[in-house]
Amino acid sequence: MSADLTIVSYNARGLRQPKIRRQLFAYLHSRNFDICCIQETHSSFSDEKYWENEWGGKVLFSHGDTNSRGVCILLKPSINYEIIKLDTHTFGRYIFIDVLLNEQVYTLVCLYGPNNDTPVFFSNISSKLLSFRGGSIVLAGDFNFVFNLEHDKKGGNCNTNFKTRTECLALMTSHHLLAIWRERNPCLKYFTWSSNITPGIHCRLDFLPCCKTFVSCHK
Repeated sequence: MSADLTIVSYNARGLRQPKIRRQLFAYLHSRNFDICCIQETHSSFSDEKYWENEWGGKVLFSHGDTNSRGVCILLKPSINYEIIKLDTHTFGRYIFIDVLLNEQVYTLVCLYGPNNDTPVFFSNISSKLLSFRGGSIVLAGDFNFVFNLEHDKKGGNCNTNFKTRTECLALMTSHHLLAIWRERNPCLKYFTWSSNITPGIHCRLDFLPCCKTFVSCHK
């Protein structure tokens, strides 16, 4: 994310299987990320202590059910942080935190967007951001729509959740956020989701919009 902070966003498509969960945790530790935003955890309240012990550091949860949704934020065990404010969605769609790191306050949102055209979701995200400090805002997650049909999708129907897309772009404008990876790679086709049918469908659904002051931004 920047010279002082590294963030990764990853859709796990379910972490209930211990082998898959431990492999992911080991990989994230090996890359030494400061903060890991995970979507589709399929977690429950009974998992919290066990998963946190496996991770070895702080884990913040918003649970869906054991077959869908759920997000979590993993904080590197050695990181020095202070969580100033926390808000979680009741049904596993987002976690908001104001977190103090290296004398800098970040407003971080880990989100898993609805897969239908639901603009009110991002309208609510935008409104909720106003109640956080927002010194340096980062949205990390699976947005479940494509920003640009030409560059973010291959195969399938030529459609996207247009109302949701419009609302999300309005949010980014209002809070001065940029999808910096796309800004720096305006024509590159890079996909984060693929179907298992033939012919294949490929989409870029995962984004990390952040404030313009960051040096770099990665999915």
